Amino acid sequence: MKSRRRSLLTLAVAGVAAAAVVSASPTTAGPAPDVTAAPAGPTYVYKVHAPLGASAQNLLGRGFDVLEDRDGEYLFVLGDATTGAGLEQAGFSAVVDEVLPAPEWAPPKAKAQVEAADINETYYGGYHTINAHWSHLDLVAQNYPDLATVVDYGDSWRKTQGSGGYDLRAVCITKKNAGDCALDPNAPKPRFFVMGQLHARELTTGDVAWRWIDHLTQGYGTNAEVTALLDTTEVWVVPIANPDGVNIVQQGGNSPRYQRKNANNTNGSNCSGTSSSQIGIDLNRNTDSHWGGAGTSSNPCDQTYKGPSANSEAETRALQALWRSLYRDRRGTGVTDAAPDDTTGVVVSMHSYANLVLFPWGWTTAYRTGNDAPLRAMARDLAGLAGSGWQYGQPGEVLYNAAGATDDWVYDDLGVASFVWEIGPSSGTCSGFLPAYSCQASTFWPKTLPMLMYAAKKAANPYGGGNPPTGCARQTNDTDVSIPDNGAAVSSGIGISACEGSASASTQVEVHVKHTYRGDLVVDLVAPDGSAYRLKSSSSDSGDDIDTTYTVNASSEARNGTWQLRVQDVYSADTGYIDSWSLTV
Repeated sequence: MKSRRRSLLTLAVAGVAAAAVVSASPTTAGPAPDVTAAPAGPTYVYKVHAPLGASAQNLLGRGFDVLEDRDGEYLFVLGDATTGAGLEQAGFSAVVDEVLPAPEWAPPKAKAQVEAADINETYYGGYHTINAHWSHLDLVAQNYPDLATVVDYGDSWRKTQGSGGYDLRAVCITKKNAGDCALDPNAPKPRFFVMGQLHARELTTGDVAWRWIDHLTQGYGTNAEVTALLDTTEVWVVPIANPDGVNIVQQGGNSPRYQRKNANNTNGSNCSGTSSSQIGIDLNRNTDSHWGGAGTSSNPCDQTYKGPSANSEAETRALQALWRSLYRDRRGTGVTDAAPDDTTGVVVSMHSYANLVLFPWGWTTAYRTGNDAPLRAMARDLAGLAGSGWQYGQPGEVLYNAAGATDDWVYDDLGVASFVWEIGPSSGTCSGFLPAYSCQASTFWPKTLPMLMYAAKKAANPYGGGNPPTGCARQTNDTDVSIPDNGAAVSSGIGISACEGSASASTQVEVHVKHTYRGDLVVDLVAPDGSAYRLKSSSSDSGDDIDTTYTVNASSEARNGTWQLRVQDVYSADTGYIDSWSLTV
């Protein structure tokens, strides 16, 4: 990961701005949370020497606001002008890496209730308010009744207290048939679940969720890949998992607040409201999967405060109830117990930032899960799809250990394949919790879309074993086949036998090709009878390699016989080879 060095000139010129005023702007569910006003002065990022292991865990245990970002032996801490002295007193070597001045104060427009027009309500250059997100879900369900179902799965903490707050909302998107989108773990289709803004200040994740919903609903019937996915899979999206916390963030308008946690102020009600002292419980440290372990704090004002007890928060319990209604429990209670190879479902919690794909266990690196090999392989593929600079591993392998996280809970309790994506680079104009809104279209969406499609397609058979419900067992050919430059097509075959009947309408073709210019390549799946199915056409895409799973409606073909992956380089000056491919018919 590249260094995040910044000029310290900004430190010399940074001044202290006037204190900001928190307005009680009404929303659908009531007033904004009560939170102590914090100075709108500059925010400091400190680069702290904290190698993987004891040093990193010691830094987290001290209660500093440690960012989910690493540069070699260094972690990064968010704070104010006094935090550096605190780090030095605690025995850490720290330098100022960046100073983030506060922009102009401009709170979002207040709304008494959610209306259709609220879909255009934004703050900080284009990010959508909670009103807009909830209006968006309603509009999607109205415009696409055959695809989208909105589900109220609980109440935020403030709503449970009768002091404002929000409904907790999800949307199920699929081509609806009988039994689809029901809160029943024995549903007919596999389920892919993705959520954003569990940590309120991580603005990118809510925007990616919004774009993902639109990509699916607007693409059905016009985009073959989306159509095949929604014909066979339920996609569940929670765009904002922590609406009370996001309301605190959005009250800053063009100066969003750095609220990470929810709005529960029954513990630590005297927190100052600065980036290093805030009310609330960290919802990603609150679950009963090794609750209170590494990377958590008992100080109510710390950003990683675990809460007074495991599963104490309304938002935590509501998510767990939703997951249990969507997925069967397929795993034992032992640390290394594996879920069966035919377990279905994938859950992704999107966070920012650090360009990481993480998977259980997050509470320790002393153990690997019983399904480590397929989880690690999926994480490798996801990081590859995201592109240069992305890493993958257990959290303690590439960042630091953290217990009580939702991704650990999903795997621990249910055995479902579970991931955290840390979206966003460590440096540059699109880094940080609050990147310019233009970064969403230019940087983050192009990277996350292929990751989302890949993960959604894997929901039917993430662990690669048994007979998937829509086809026969997966077969792989990993013999390398050279692709001649601007030459004839080459093929790699997979023989299917003892697999009666027709192929699936959602036949899965996982392709890994090493090539210096993938836009030159045309890729087809050729059925045993010679019928060809175009997987990829040539284009101007200048990226390296192909690491993609394609979905093909091959239901008119017999399963048994030899299937071919056919690849041709149709332009000159680049070389490559078929590395491997897998077929599930």
